[in-house]
Amino acid sequence: MKKFYSLVAAVVFAATVNAQTFSVTEVAAEQFGTSTVSDITETVYPIDANLDYSFAANGANNTAFYPADGIRMYSVRATGEGNIMTITPKNGAKITELVVNAFSAAYAPAVTYSVDGGAFVPATWSGTTLTITGIEAATTLAIKNAHTGGSSNTQLRIPTFTVKYDLVTMAVGDVNATKANLVKNTVVSNNILFAAKADVQIVSMNGQVVKSASVNENTALDVASLAKGMYIVTGTVNGQAVSQKIIKK
Repeated sequence: MKKFYSLVAAVVFAATVNAQTFSVTEVAAEQFGTSTVSDITETVYPIDANLDYSFAANGANNTAFYPADGIRMYSVRATGEGNIMTITPKNGAKITELVVNAFSAAYAPAVTYSVDGGAFVPATWSGTTLTITGIEAATTLAIKNAHTGGSSNTQLRIPTFTVKYDLVTMAVGDVNATKANLVKNTVVSNNILFAAKADVQIVSMNGQVVKSASVNENTALDVASLAKGMYIVTGTVNGQAVSQKIIKK
Protein backbone atom coordinates (compact mmCIF):
# COMPACT_ATOMS: atom_id res chain seq x y z
CA MET A 1 0.00 0.00 0.00
CA LYS A 2 1.37 3.37 -0.97
CA LYS A 3 2.09 5.83 1.83
CA PHE A 4 2.09 9.54 1.15
CA TYR A 5 3.91 11.97 3.41
CA SER A 6 2.76 15.52 4.13
CA LEU A 7 4.90 18.59 3.65
CA VAL A 8 6.35 20.35 6.68
CA ALA A 9 3.86 23.19 6.30
CA ALA A 10 0.40 22.41 7.65
CA VAL A 11 -2.55 22.55 5.28
CA VAL A 12 -5.22 24.83 6.73
CA PHE A 13 -8.76 25.12 5.39
CA ALA A 14 -11.48 27.64 6.24
CA ALA A 15 -14.05 24.90 6.47
CA THR A 16 -17.49 23.78 7.44
CA VAL A 17 -18.51 20.23 8.38
CA ASN A 18 -19.99 18.34 5.46
CA ALA A 19 -21.26 14.74 5.67
CA GLN A 20 -21.31 12.72 2.46
CA THR A 21 -22.13 9.10 1.66
CA PHE A 22 -19.93 6.95 -0.58
CA SER A 23 -20.44 3.48 -2.04
CA VAL A 24 -17.42 1.42 -3.11
CA THR A 25 -17.84 -1.83 -5.05
CA GLU A 26 -14.79 -4.05 -4.83
CA VAL A 27 -14.17 -6.67 -7.52
CA ALA A 28 -11.81 -9.27 -6.14
CA ALA A 29 -10.00 -9.81 -9.44
CA GLU A 30 -9.20 -6.10 -9.68
CA GLN A 31 -7.73 -6.12 -6.18
CA PHE A 32 -5.61 -9.27 -6.39
CA GLY A 33 -4.87 -9.57 -10.10
CA THR A 34 -5.22 -12.53 -12.41
CA SER A 35 -3.02 -15.04 -10.53
CA THR A 36 -3.95 -17.34 -7.67
CA VAL A 37 -2.87 -16.03 -4.26
CA SER A 38 -2.79 -18.82 -1.68
CA ASP A 39 -2.24 -16.63 1.39
CA ILE A 40 -3.60 -13.11 1.70
CA THR A 41 -3.83 -13.30 5.49
CA GLU A 42 -0.94 -11.12 6.57
CA THR A 43 -1.37 -8.20 4.18
CA VAL A 44 -3.58 -5.12 4.51
CA TYR A 45 -5.23 -4.00 1.27
CA PRO A 46 -6.60 -0.51 0.55
CA ILE A 47 -10.09 -0.39 -0.93
CA ASP A 48 -10.02 3.37 -1.27
CA ALA A 49 -8.47 6.29 0.60
CA ASN A 50 -10.87 5.82 3.53
CA LEU A 51 -11.04 2.01 3.84
CA ASP A 52 -8.58 -0.84 4.38
CA TYR A 53 -9.29 -4.53 4.80
CA SER A 54 -7.32 -7.44 6.21
CA PHE A 55 -7.78 -11.16 6.89
CA ALA A 56 -7.26 -13.46 9.87
CA ALA A 57 -6.91 -17.23 9.51
CA ASN A 58 -8.37 -17.77 13.02
CA GLY A 59 -7.59 -21.50 13.08
CA ALA A 60 -8.65 -22.18 9.49
CA ASN A 61 -6.60 -22.32 6.32
CA ASN A 62 -5.29 -18.93 5.25
CA THR A 63 -7.66 -16.86 3.13
CA ALA A 64 -6.92 -17.30 -0.57
CA PHE A 65 -7.81 -15.71 -3.89
CA TYR A 66 -8.67 -17.50 -7.13
CA PRO A 67 -9.45 -15.55 -10.32
CA ALA A 68 -12.34 -17.88 -11.15
CA ASP A 69 -14.40 -17.21 -8.03
CA GLY A 70 -12.75 -14.50 -5.93
CA ILE A 71 -11.76 -14.39 -2.27
CA ARG A 72 -12.01 -17.75 -0.47
CA MET A 73 -12.64 -17.60 3.26
CA TYR A 74 -12.36 -21.00 4.92
CA SER A 75 -14.43 -22.40 7.78
CA VAL A 76 -13.68 -24.62 10.80
CA ARG A 77 -16.78 -26.80 11.02
CA ALA A 78 -15.98 -28.04 14.53
CA THR A 79 -16.02 -24.57 16.11
CA GLY A 80 -17.46 -22.06 13.64
CA GLU A 81 -14.31 -19.94 14.05
CA GLY A 82 -13.35 -19.60 10.40
CA ASN A 83 -11.57 -16.89 8.42
CA ILE A 84 -12.34 -13.28 9.29
CA MET A 85 -12.29 -10.28 6.94
CA THR A 86 -11.97 -6.94 8.76
CA ILE A 87 -12.72 -3.61 7.09
CA THR A 88 -11.16 -0.60 8.81
CA PRO A 89 -12.57 2.87 8.10
CA LYS A 90 -10.14 5.81 8.19
CA ASN A 91 -10.22 9.61 8.21
CA GLY A 92 -13.44 9.78 10.21
CA ALA A 93 -15.42 7.46 7.93
CA LYS A 94 -18.25 5.33 9.36
CA ILE A 95 -19.32 2.17 7.56
CA THR A 96 -23.12 2.02 7.28
CA GLU A 97 -23.63 -0.99 5.00
CA LEU A 98 -21.82 -4.03 3.61
CA VAL A 99 -23.21 -6.16 0.78
CA VAL A 100 -21.40 -9.45 0.11
CA ASN A 101 -22.04 -11.45 -3.05
CA ALA A 102 -21.27 -15.18 -2.92
CA PHE A 103 -20.03 -17.08 -5.97
CA SER A 104 -22.95 -19.52 -5.65
CA ALA A 105 -25.40 -20.84 -3.06
CA ALA A 106 -22.97 -23.69 -2.33
CA TYR A 107 -20.42 -21.10 -1.16
CA ALA A 108 -22.74 -18.98 0.99
CA PRO A 109 -22.29 -20.53 4.46
CA ALA A 110 -23.33 -19.13 7.82
CA VAL A 111 -21.72 -15.72 8.41
CA THR A 112 -21.46 -13.63 11.56
CA TYR A 113 -20.34 -10.02 11.88
CA SER A 114 -18.91 -7.68 14.51
CA VAL A 115 -19.12 -3.87 14.68
CA ASP A 116 -16.32 -1.93 16.39
CA GLY A 117 -14.93 -5.00 18.16
CA GLY A 118 -18.27 -6.12 19.62
CA ALA A 119 -19.65 -9.64 19.80
CA PHE A 120 -20.19 -11.52 16.54
CA VAL A 121 -23.86 -11.82 15.60
CA PRO A 122 -25.52 -13.75 12.74
CA ALA A 123 -26.01 -12.18 9.33
CA THR A 124 -28.74 -13.33 6.92
CA TRP A 125 -28.39 -14.39 3.31
CA SER A 126 -30.97 -13.62 0.65
CA GLY A 127 -30.01 -16.15 -1.99
CA THR A 128 -26.37 -15.39 -2.74
CA THR A 129 -26.46 -11.84 -1.34
CA LEU A 130 -25.75 -10.95 2.28
CA THR A 131 -26.56 -7.42 3.45
CA ILE A 132 -25.42 -5.90 6.73
CA THR A 133 -27.10 -2.55 7.29
CA GLY A 134 -28.32 -0.28 10.09
CA ILE A 135 -24.80 0.03 11.50
CA GLU A 136 -22.25 2.78 12.14
CA ALA A 137 -18.85 1.10 12.27
CA ALA A 138 -16.32 3.77 13.23
CA THR A 139 -13.29 1.53 13.91
CA THR A 140 -13.92 -1.93 12.38
CA LEU A 141 -16.50 -4.05 10.62
CA ALA A 142 -15.60 -7.75 10.59
CA ILE A 143 -17.31 -10.73 8.96
CA LYS A 144 -16.54 -14.37 9.81
CA ASN A 145 -17.13 -17.68 8.04
CA ALA A 146 -19.14 -19.26 10.87
CA HIS A 147 -20.07 -22.57 9.20
CA THR A 148 -20.37 -25.53 11.57
CA GLY A 149 -21.22 -29.22 11.21
CA GLY A 150 -21.41 -31.34 8.11
CA SER A 151 -18.64 -33.47 6.66
CA SER A 152 -16.40 -30.76 5.24
CA ASN A 153 -15.27 -27.18 5.80
CA THR A 154 -17.37 -24.93 3.56
CA GLN A 155 -15.72 -21.94 1.90
CA LEU A 156 -17.23 -18.49 1.61
CA ARG A 157 -16.31 -17.40 -1.93
CA ILE A 158 -16.66 -13.66 -2.63
CA PRO A 159 -16.24 -12.34 -6.20
CA THR A 160 -17.56 -8.87 -5.29
CA PHE A 161 -18.67 -6.85 -2.30
CA THR A 162 -19.86 -3.29 -1.75
CA VAL A 163 -19.09 -1.03 1.21
CA LYS A 164 -21.17 2.06 1.92
CA TYR A 165 -19.83 4.65 4.34
CA ASP A 166 -20.46 8.19 5.56
CA LEU A 167 -17.59 10.63 5.70
CA VAL A 168 -17.55 13.94 7.52
CA THR A 169 -15.26 16.10 5.42
CA MET A 170 -13.74 19.54 5.47
CA ALA A 171 -15.79 21.42 2.90
CA VAL A 172 -14.22 24.66 1.77
CA GLY A 173 -17.25 27.01 1.96
CA ASP A 174 -18.87 26.78 -1.49
CA VAL A 175 -15.72 27.82 -3.33
CA ASN A 176 -17.01 26.36 -6.58
CA ALA A 177 -19.81 28.93 -6.68
CA THR A 178 -18.12 31.98 -5.20
CA LYS A 179 -14.52 31.89 -6.32
CA ALA A 180 -12.48 31.52 -9.47
CA ASN A 181 -12.74 28.08 -11.05
CA LEU A 182 -9.64 25.88 -10.93
CA VAL A 183 -10.80 22.34 -11.71
CA LYS A 184 -13.14 21.48 -14.57
CA ASN A 185 -13.99 17.89 -13.58
CA THR A 186 -14.70 17.16 -9.94
CA VAL A 187 -15.29 13.42 -10.49
CA VAL A 188 -12.00 12.02 -11.76
CA SER A 189 -10.88 8.71 -13.22
CA ASN A 190 -7.31 9.27 -14.42
CA ASN A 191 -6.84 12.99 -15.14
CA ILE A 192 -7.77 16.28 -13.53
CA LEU A 193 -8.65 18.95 -16.11
CA PHE A 194 -7.77 22.53 -15.19
CA ALA A 195 -9.56 25.74 -16.09
CA ALA A 196 -6.71 28.10 -15.15
CA LYS A 197 -2.94 28.36 -14.84
CA ALA A 198 -1.75 27.68 -11.28
CA ASP A 199 0.71 25.94 -9.01
CA VAL A 200 -1.50 23.30 -7.44
CA GLN A 201 -1.42 20.81 -4.62
CA ILE A 202 -3.66 17.77 -4.19
CA VAL A 203 -4.39 17.10 -0.54
CA SER A 204 -5.95 14.01 1.03
CA MET A 205 -8.74 14.34 3.57
CA ASN A 206 -6.29 13.81 6.43
CA GLY A 207 -4.20 16.80 5.30
CA GLN A 208 -1.42 15.02 3.42
CA VAL A 209 -0.12 16.57 0.19
CA VAL A 210 -0.13 13.66 -2.27
CA LYS A 211 0.82 15.53 -5.46
CA SER A 212 2.13 18.97 -6.50
CA ALA A 213 2.40 20.38 -10.02
CA SER A 214 2.39 23.51 -12.17
CA VAL A 215 -0.54 23.42 -14.61
CA ASN A 216 -1.83 25.58 -17.44
CA GLU A 217 -5.35 26.38 -18.58
CA ASN A 218 -7.00 23.48 -20.47
CA THR A 219 -4.28 21.00 -19.50
CA ALA A 220 -4.62 17.68 -17.68
CA LEU A 221 -2.76 16.25 -14.69
CA ASP A 222 -2.36 12.47 -14.44
CA VAL A 223 -3.66 11.16 -11.08
CA ALA A 224 -4.25 7.54 -12.07
CA SER A 225 -1.90 6.36 -9.31
CA LEU A 226 -3.90 8.01 -6.51
CA ALA A 227 -6.14 5.82 -4.37
CA LYS A 228 -9.90 6.13 -4.71
CA GLY A 229 -11.47 8.72 -2.45
CA MET A 230 -11.95 12.42 -1.87
CA TYR A 231 -9.23 15.07 -2.20
CA ILE A 232 -8.90 18.86 -2.10
CA VAL A 233 -7.16 20.63 -5.01
CA THR A 234 -5.67 23.96 -3.97
CA GLY A 235 -4.07 26.73 -6.02
CA THR A 236 -4.00 30.48 -6.68
CA VAL A 237 -5.92 31.86 -9.64
CA ASN A 238 -5.52 35.57 -10.47
CA GLY A 239 -4.22 36.23 -6.98
CA GLN A 240 -7.16 34.45 -5.36
CA ALA A 241 -6.73 31.26 -3.28
CA VAL A 242 -9.01 28.53 -4.58
CA SER A 243 -9.78 25.09 -3.13
CA GLN A 244 -12.02 22.56 -4.80
CA LYS A 245 -13.08 19.06 -3.81
CA ILE A 246 -12.67 16.16 -6.22
CA ILE A 247 -13.63 12.50 -6.00
CA LYS A 248 -11.12 10.00 -7.44
CA LYS A 249 -12.98 6.95 -8.77
